[in-house]
Amino acid sequence: MSSRAALVGAALGAIRRLGTETDGLDQRAANHFGIGRTDLHLIDRLRSEGAQTPTQLARSVGLTSGGLSIALERLERIGYIRRSRHPDDRRRVLVEATAAVVPIEDEVFGPLIQEMISLLDNYGDSDLSTIRDFLDRAAAVISQSGPGASSAPDAAAPRTSSRS
Repeated sequence: MSSRAALVGAALGAIRRLGTETDGLDQRAANHFGIGRTDLHLIDRLRSEGAQTPTQLARSVGLTSGGLSIALERLERIGYIRRSRHPDDRRRVLVEATAAVVPIEDEVFGPLIQEMISLLDNYGDSDLSTIRDFLDRAAAVISQSGPGASSAPDAAAPRTSSRS
């Protein structure tokens, strides 16, 4: 096996391990929040992307409108989200995360964020740019993969490299 093939294989193995470790973190975080993983993903979308309509939210996490309704009822009941009228269209609703999730989020993810910042501090600006480019492209490829994924081409899809 060539050294390039070995490196690519090792990188693919590292990506797989990262996915497995992230999956485990999601489960531990959901357990800590006292919610399911789908609920955790809904909160994550709301915290990272801001208030959304139920349609946008359902699409972003792959839920049906019925499944989303059940999840939103549950999250609203425990105080993690709130629904309000859309400011521009009174017929529409916006869903947003509440401040109640912040202390739990800080407890669960705060130490991880600090560790990741320390890890990233080991890399120069050019390396960080390459890492971000790779992660953005990998996320785009993953979002287009697997059963039920949209197979529309994406500008962030991997380009062929001139490196050998």
